[in-house]
Amino acid sequence: MYQKTLVIATEMQAEAMLFVRIVYILTTMVRAPLIAVCLLLLAFSSCIQYALGSSKVLEFTIYTDGTTHIFYQTDVDPQSPDFILGLYGNTTDNFVVQDQNGTLLSSKMNTNNVDVETLGASAIKVDYDTPDLVSKNGKTWTFHVNSPVGYSILLPVNTVIVGMSTTPSDLQVVNGQSLISFPSGSVDISYIFGVLGTSQTATLAIQHAQDFISTVNSEGISTPLASEKLAEANTAFNEGRYSDAEAFADDAKNLAIQEQQATLSIKQTGNNNTGPISTGNNNDIISILAVGGAIAAVIAMFIILKRSRITKEIPVPQIPQSNYIPPDKETIFRLKPKLRQEDKDIVVFISEKGGRVFESELRKKFLLPRTTTWRAVKRLEREGIVEIEKVDQQNLIKLRKVEEGQE
Repeated sequence: MYQKTLVIATEMQAEAMLFVRIVYILTTMVRAPLIAVCLLLLAFSSCIQYALGSSKVLEFTIYTDGTTHIFYQTDVDPQSPDFILGLYGNTTDNFVVQDQNGTLLSSKMNTNNVDVETLGASAIKVDYDTPDLVSKNGKTWTFHVNSPVGYSILLPVNTVIVGMSTTPSDLQVVNGQSLISFPSGSVDISYIFGVLGTSQTATLAIQHAQDFISTVNSEGISTPLASEKLAEANTAFNEGRYSDAEAFADDAKNLAIQEQQATLSIKQTGNNNTGPISTGNNNDIISILAVGGAIAAVIAMFIILKRSRITKEIPVPQIPQSNYIPPDKETIFRLKPKLRQEDKDIVVFISEKGGRVFESELRKKFLLPRTTTWRAVKRLEREGIVEIEKVDQQNLIKLRKVEEGQE
């Protein structure tokens, strides 16, 4: 009897264990896909949240020789080992990428993008030059870009805008240079170089302001401040004050942009309200908004310039120690008597710095655009006067000994 009971209990225990195992397996099979889906949704939501929260700064600075300097700053995922950045233009020079602490990062160039090894960085800052964004036809230069994020463009000194394919979100004149801001998208800006304050440039500025104001007025938007400023420009022109006329015309165009934006904002606000908007005080409202917009633009420009001075400063790496002995500059001049004066100045500066300097030091000393400096260095390299080495992704320019009889 005891043995029979033991056998029955053993069989029941085995069946119960089998039943529990089957239920556990089925439960696990049901839960596993759910857990996987939840993890996938969590990772996807994190990516979306990071992408929406990442801040981007994109600035284009155009030099007089048509070269464009690009500064780009964005947040990156610290957990990602690299970051792929799209490039503007097929040709890039003087490419430098840093993290938020100013540490130089390694990168690998491809045709249209660059793979940056972020190494746990939370933000990167990128500087490089390209000649591919500006073309020239006769006296007219044209800048073209298409960007997925908002950006600003700083034109060279002494330029006059003769065409613009897109209405900017902001337009200012800072130290004689036009600083224009655009939302994401494509833009073509045509400009010419001219002597400021002449009858020709004043006439051109007045005509552009008049055309833009007429376009805004054709949209049913009143521009009393811009029209008044344009009248001052015409008066100054008739009195022979061409510099004042040109400045007034530029101010008139800027006021027209501000009045256009203010009116569009009022219309959008009116569409969202249930009651009608009184039209009797529109001009006063526009005037207040225009003054407020001008003050806000000045504050924003101050912040931009302050940030640019802080973020764009690229540290100069240390020159590696060696037994290098610089050649005598007088010997170089004696063996190379046909050097240009600007090339001689560069040789003198390098010699005074111990025979080796970074290219960034040359730009800082002579206040030249990057491409102009690079062309001068390449001329000296072809003459056999300097050689170029890469140190921490920067160009180290070193004087070399010129042999007797070398031409």
